[in-house]
Amino acid sequence: MEISVCSVGPNGGRSIQRSETRKRRDGDANKKMRNPGTEQILKDEECFEIIRKKLTKDSMEDFSLITYEVIPIDEVNGFMGQYFTLKATVASPRSPLETKNINFFTKVPPPMSSPQYDFIQQYGSFKKEVALYTTVFPEVLVDGLDKRYVPECFLGLEDDVIVLEDMAHSGYEMTDKFKPFDFEHCKILMKTLARFHAKSLIFEELYQKSLHDEFSHCMQETLWPLKGGRAKAMFDAAVKGIVSLIGLMPSLNETQRKAFSAKVTELCVDHANKLLPSMKHKNVLCHGDLWANNILFKYDNDGKPLECCLIDFQLARIYHDSMTRALEEAGMDITTVFPWSDFAASIDDLRVMCITHGVLNIPIMLLEPSAASKYFSDEPELLENVLYVDRTPLVCKQVEDVPRYKERMMDALLELYDHVADRFGNGDRYTKRILKIDGRKETPEAYFYVYNYLYHQL
Repeated sequence: MEISVCSVGPNGGRSIQRSETRKRRDGDANKKMRNPGTEQILKDEECFEIIRKKLTKDSMEDFSLITYEVIPIDEVNGFMGQYFTLKATVASPRSPLETKNINFFTKVPPPMSSPQYDFIQQYGSFKKEVALYTTVFPEVLVDGLDKRYVPECFLGLEDDVIVLEDMAHSGYEMTDKFKPFDFEHCKILMKTLARFHAKSLIFEELYQKSLHDEFSHCMQETLWPLKGGRAKAMFDAAVKGIVSLIGLMPSLNETQRKAFSAKVTELCVDHANKLLPSMKHKNVLCHGDLWANNILFKYDNDGKPLECCLIDFQLARIYHDSMTRALEEAGMDITTVFPWSDFAASIDDLRVMCITHGVLNIPIMLLEPSAASKYFSDEPELLENVLYVDRTPLVCKQVEDVPRYKERMMDALLELYDHVADRFGNGDRYTKRILKIDGRKETPEAYFYVYNYLYHQL
């Protein structure tokens, strides 16, 4: 293989360097990690190897590397890291004037100045993501016609860096997080989730091993584990925020709001235990953070979604039928592996917990872009209070200032209210809103937690 550097790009074509330095936190002075403020995001030899792997996969064995650079992604699309694009330009030695551009998505941990840094260090969330891409996915998500569940990983270093293929180059794109999925998007997503989850059932049937036993090093809950510390503080802050939003629900009277707040608080007492692997139902590999910014869609010429890909991971019949076909392709019978009665029972048992989980998460996910940038990028010193003390001022301000945020939050809360109101014991119930599968009703992301957390090993 021939690799030659013909020229370099801006800033040396190696990396974007920032002049400011970040003050290391106490106890971290001797920890060696990549710091975007003071050093390269990717080393030269790592860039070469990433590009070589990609081109070999694309059957471009001989190439000249014209230039490459690592540039920051300014828009805040995720909340637990710093994001960059590795851009490279290559050419074939046989046609040096015909160049090809390739991009890679690059992620490193949050800066040490951010409260998120302490969180991922304490609970190992970045380490877990690296392990999933480098050890679990290659064994469980075996290559085949449906290998596009997740992007391909070209570099994964524990507590350090992840480099993935840029799915935009394969025609995938992110949707507007404020716009609920319509029926066509729901259908594609549910089929993809079913086939993604089916891979876990196939793995356990073929090898007669449980995922949890085989990959115990990265099957722990990292958002809200059964521990104290920052995870407990983050959870309590989330509950406070939800209770404050319930107080703003215009569709409920004061008595209903008080009863709903008490019920949500009660549901949250044992929430962390409910995120553990089920002792009763099937457990599968789950994305664990399934919301609009972590789902990429590919469209046809008419704008109809064709496929979706899961990143940074009440259409029940569609879901089960898709899983049936995935198991059949592996020579297995779903009536033996995962019959409909077991599937339906798992939904009945876990529906309220899953919707509650979604309601607790989406107030931060749906932050208006300027607010997300302020807290997670521009002024991270403000993040401590929002994440670990009380997010009431932030979320209530968003409801007041951003109509689409208010609409989505009220809709998600009413979805949960519909499922718990008849448990108040007073017969008082809001008008039931049924999820239709004829395309007439759009669906809040909160509902997808029902399916993503039915089997919640991750």
